Amino acid sequence: MPEQQVYDPYRLIDDVEGLLIQRGHRPQRLDGRTGDRVAGASRLLRGLGIDPLRAPGDALDLDGQIAYQTRVHGD
Repeated sequence: MPEQQVYDPYRLIDDVEGLLIQRGHRPQRLDGRTGDRVAGASRLLRGLGIDPLRAPGDALDLDGQIAYQTRVHGD
């Protein structure tokens, strides 16, 4: 059985942001869209056969439920 590969989705977001800047783009981290970024990065990793691995502290809601409010109420 192959060895499990893992990668931090937050690190992938930073990596992609840096790559986009190198290619002449100006990415912006929009407020309340953290959940979208993490979900997208995690999905990409899974699609490449790599498990997204987050530090336990990353699971805490540190944005005061802004992402949740935006998704549910559109606020």
